[in-house]
Amino acid sequence: MGDSRTPAVSAARIDFERKLLARAARGRQAVAKRPDVIPASFGQERMWLSDWLDPEASTESTVFVIGLRGDLDVTALRGAVTDLARRHEVLRTVVEPGKGGLVQRVLPSADVPLPAVEMPADAEAVETFAREQLVRKLDLAKEPPVSWSLLRHAEDEHHLVLRMHHIAADGWSEGVLNRDLSLLYRARATGEPAGLPELPIQYADFAIGQRERQSGAGLERGLSYWRRRLAGAPTTVPLPFDRMPGEDDALDSGTAFARIPGTVVDDLEKVSAVEGASGYMALLAAFAVTLWRGCGQQDLVIGSPVAGRELPETEQLIGVFTNTLPMRVLVRPEESFQQMLRRVRENALDDLAHGEVPFQRLIDATRPARVPGRLPLVQVILQLDNTGFAEPEFSGVEVSYRQLFAEKSALDLTVSLGRRGPDYITVWKYRSGLLEESTVRLLHDRFVAVMRQLAARPDAPLLGAEG
Repeated sequence: MGDSRTPAVSAARIDFERKLLARAARGRQAVAKRPDVIPASFGQERMWLSDWLDPEASTESTVFVIGLRGDLDVTALRGAVTDLARRHEVLRTVVEPGKGGLVQRVLPSADVPLPAVEMPADAEAVETFAREQLVRKLDLAKEPPVSWSLLRHAEDEHHLVLRMHHIAADGWSEGVLNRDLSLLYRARATGEPAGLPELPIQYADFAIGQRERQSGAGLERGLSYWRRRLAGAPTTVPLPFDRMPGEDDALDSGTAFARIPGTVVDDLEKVSAVEGASGYMALLAAFAVTLWRGCGQQDLVIGSPVAGRELPETEQLIGVFTNTLPMRVLVRPEESFQQMLRRVRENALDDLAHGEVPFQRLIDATRPARVPGRLPLVQVILQLDNTGFAEPEFSGVEVSYRQLFAEKSALDLTVSLGRRGPDYITVWKYRSGLLEESTVRLLHDRFVAVMRQLAARPDAPLLGAEG
């Protein structure tokens, strides 16, 4: 979060940080002993349920296509992949229904398969292979959530294809995986130590502690907050649909990539810093203004994924820690952007202080009205990747990196921003049965225009800031 500039913000942040420290202390005490049956985390439970919605294809998988040109040590790469699964238990963990709910089971450490596939250096063939991996349905009760393939085009030209289910990893984990794989490869290739510290806990330990923290009086306190926060909240966000949703609509999705000049976001963050708000808070407020101008609805609930890594022990772990918070944003046209930011900041601090309440438990407790064909409460998500992403590195090898996304989505719209060099890459994932790509790109253009306008005139009333 940005630096605080007022006593009120300082007090709120101090209180929030105290809660995080107390939570971290409880978490450390909770991982001393594993039960015979290990419960799945709430994140694993959410991903399992989402994947279960479509019996034909995986909705929660992603594929990374890593181009490798140069002197690749294939033997070292095979060893590094095995070492990675040995280091992170979650990469060899299966999840299945048990008597008391979903449980996880860590498979014994063993050599991880890295099949080599001879293939011409043809972009279309690589794409076809990767997309076949993406849509293949995974048996989460029997198969590890991560698989690898090495496409060999020539002695000095390969593609490493990583298929990963989100039940094992979130966006933060991507950076951890790339860093660890790079160091483990170097260790295998050179015979020198990888230099990775011992992990104090594994993902299963986190899940045990999370279940204990989010039960009884602790859970009820969090649920009471969210009941108050969401009382009277709107049922949906009225997007500019090309076709209105219906109960039997398919979950097919499309993905549009766009670029935002880094200066646009930087200018907006300068305004947020004056108000003691974070860059994400400014983006959230600007996105809400964009939606309000398009639909006229002033009360909006926008989903915000939070990292869920308050415990220091979780920072270097691969796993699914994220939770979705239903950020309620009120647009008051007579206010300035500066005034709106102050409210968004104060509400966000309170929301984050109750951010570990599992989203599904929150839905069960608040019982939002259901609309046919749409998810309850949150249909739109805005997320910012500020985890310091780095691609894998292999000595003597030129690396290219590309991600393929699942072609299914229960959400109407997910907007993801991440800095890549001087600019931001924005990924707009949308339900293709409801929205055309041209409509999504128009939304992107409007979002960028709103950011420019608000940064240029942060003290003007929102109703008149378009000029």
